[in-house]
Amino acid sequence: MEEVKDDDIDKVFLQIQKELHKIKSETKERGRESSGWPEFYGPGFLLKIPAGFEEIRREKAASVFFSKNRPEMVLVNSHEHAGLTFQTARLENERAVMNLEDERERMRQILKRADEKNVFYDQGNVSGNIPVAWFDYKSFAADERVYNMMFLFLSEGKLMIGTFYCIFKDYDRWRPKILKMLGTIQTEEEERERIQS
Repeated sequence: MEEVKDDDIDKVFLQIQKELHKIKSETKERGRESSGWPEFYGPGFLLKIPAGFEEIRREKAASVFFSKNRPEMVLVNSHEHAGLTFQTARLENERAVMNLEDERERMRQILKRADEKNVFYDQGNVSGNIPVAWFDYKSFAADERVYNMMFLFLSEGKLMIGTFYCIFKDYDRWRPKILKMLGTIQTEEEERERIQS
């Protein structure tokens, strides 16, 4: 290992300070990013979504989802080859208390059984305005690999299931934005309380 001289230490220290300042500035910019995003209102909830997503009608959703069991709400960002979906879960039995982690695991198992080629990656929780449980995985559509992040949250006593998807090569650009988006989800009741106070 090479010996560091006294005048080199100052150079190293200044370089480290410069890099730390750069990281701090980038972090502040990313934090401000979601404040400029448009709001999307779903049944009983709202959140800020990255710019460029537009809700499409059920007829047009048929070109994206070939199954007749399409999500209730579909938003696409056609320029970015990405989309968001939201749907209310059909629960077999109405439970007073729902554990999001248990529901997340149940969803993972359903997707594993539905297509053994799915590759599962990470999972976690976002504690923003309301708790959100998520997991991500790779699926396959025709000749394309698709990155998916499924997320679950409670809204007015119902389980909401959301999914973000994009072409797989873009996942590293989208993943931080979608995690930031999950932190903005709130119920309409919480929004009313915020406005009144």
